[in-house]
Amino acid sequence: MNILKYLTLLCTACVLVACSSVDIRPPSKDGASAPEPSATQLAGDMPIPPGATIRPQETLVMGSGNRWMGRISLSVPGESQAVYTYYRDGLPSAGWVLTSSSYSKLSFLTFNKADRVATVQIQSASFGGNEVTITVTPATKPGNSTP
Repeated sequence: MNILKYLTLLCTACVLVACSSVDIRPPSKDGASAPEPSATQLAGDMPIPPGATIRPQETLVMGSGNRWMGRISLSVPGESQAVYTYYRDGLPSAGWVLTSSSYSKLSFLTFNKADRVATVQIQSASFGGNEVTITVTPATKPGNSTP
C-alpha cells in the first residue's frame, strides 16, 4: 500500500512540474498568442540586420545577453552580398573578431569573442531574400581537447 501512495505522490509531483513549465496564459483579446521575442532580444551582442525575422522552428537559444549560446535562424531581405557585408563589417564593431570568411552561393563567416565562437551562414532563399543561420558555441582552448 505504501508503494501505491508513493507512486501517486510521484505522479502528482510530475504533473505539477510539467504544468508549471507550460505557458497557459490566455490569448490576447484579438486572439493572438503571446508575442515571440524579437531577433534583437535573442541575439544579445550579435547585430541583426534591419527587416530580419526569426524562423522559430529552426532557432534554439540558451542563455541571454552577451552569454547566449545556440542557433538563431533568420530570414533577411536584400541581396546576399549586402547581408554578407553587414556581418563582415558589423560584428567587429560589436567586439567580434573575424577569423575566416568565404563568399559564394553558401557563404560563411567565423568570429571569436572572449570565450565564444560564432559562425554566420548566409544562403540565398528560393523566393528572394536570404536564409541566415548564426551559431554561437563555447570556444575551446588549446590543449584542452576532450576525447
